[in-house]
Amino acid sequence: MKTFYKIFGLSFIWFSVWGIFIFYLQPQGVDYINNYLLTAIYFLLVIVALTSIFKKEMDGYIDKFSPRDLLAMVLFSIVVISIYYFLNALNINTPLGAIRNTLPAVFQLDPKFIVTKAFEIMFQQVFFMISIYYLFGNNVSKYIDILLFGFYTMFIHLPILFTDASTGKILFGASFFVGLIFSYCITKSKKGFIYSYMIHFGLYVILTAIFWLGGSKLISGLGII
Repeated sequence: MKTFYKIFGLSFIWFSVWGIFIFYLQPQGVDYINNYLLTAIYFLLVIVALTSIFKKEMDGYIDKFSPRDLLAMVLFSIVVISIYYFLNALNINTPLGAIRNTLPAVFQLDPKFIVTKAFEIMFQQVFFMISIYYLFGNNVSKYIDILLFGFYTMFIHLPILFTDASTGKILFGASFFVGLIFSYCITKSKKGFIYSYMIHFGLYVILTAIFWLGGSKLISGLGII
């Protein structure tokens, strides 16, 4: 029963954050591209709130950031954003570029998207770290726990199946595997939070690069567009 209440409480936080964004902010014209700075600020405020409220829980999984850690994250972000800009410059006048605005936001190559996505991903990683603590305790040693967290990650991504986003089914299926990866990184290494953030951020850029460099034929075969 205690586990049920934990899952309910954590899920309430997750769905509340997304509910405010999807049902209140987006209808007001605040999304990943339009008024993107407001979106970034929204997720930043959520991150600050979570890290303040759950600081004790998070301390069990993360060391204090060293200058080297901060430099690594900054350099990684610069590389990711540079790739995004390169893809934008490379494909602006291609046939696919003509239909850019009809594509899912992640494929539109708008630099504003990658900025806001960085903050959203940070929120997700902070939430995952807190969830792992409450669901499995301060020390996760059994691989069955990591497997269960994969299913929990799928559960909180269920609503994406009911959205208009054409990438919903793929992201839902992928959520199980990324749940495994993130929980493994976070529980097996004090630097795991950094690694999981980099993996999460990098996946979006890799997916975008595959689309624009591989062309629409490959992606259409996967049912994305």
